[in-house]
Amino acid sequence: MERLNVLMRRFMISLTADRRKFGVFCALMALGLLFWARIIVIKNLPRTVMAEDGQTLVSGDPDSGRNEASDNTGLLVRSIELDLDPERDPFKINDAYFPGQEKHATESGEGRKSGLSTPDPELAISRLHLEAVMQGNPMAVISGRTYRPGDVIDADGPNPVRFALVEVRRRSVLLEHDGREYELRLDGSRG
Repeated sequence: MERLNVLMRRFMISLTADRRKFGVFCALMALGLLFWARIIVIKNLPRTVMAEDGQTLVSGDPDSGRNEASDNTGLLVRSIELDLDPERDPFKINDAYFPGQEKHATESGEGRKSGLSTPDPELAISRLHLEAVMQGNPMAVISGRTYRPGDVIDADGPNPVRFALVEVRRRSVLLEHDGREYELRLDGSRG
């Protein structure tokens, strides 16, 4: 056993000493592994079904309404007609599997105290944020959008309110709604 170990060590040292011999050895090992895998694949082929070259014509007459036997195969041919419109919507949520899909009071309109709600400019202006002002060519960046004096600003929300940009000041802007003026400052406070 000791002699076999010594012989293997000598063989590995002589094999790796020359790069060319080692490259040829690795290439032959890779080729041998490929052939060995190919033999295993050929030996254990999966069972498959192959069609024969003979042409078989199977047809059914939808007008006859009766079953016919094909001349070549002896199989019964049945005509099946499908509806063009589905009976149910496949994308509709089924209440049997997902119960409790109720609308919120704000969506259904039941949460409102009166049918007409007036827009509140104080609440609407609190949703606006002054981010930057420029004096040379007066501009203001409000809630991510750029406005110039005279532009209309829509404060989104449940009751949208429209403000007009009247003046761009050094650290604030002056907004107007229904004849009343509101000041929006860079530090986030309102005037």
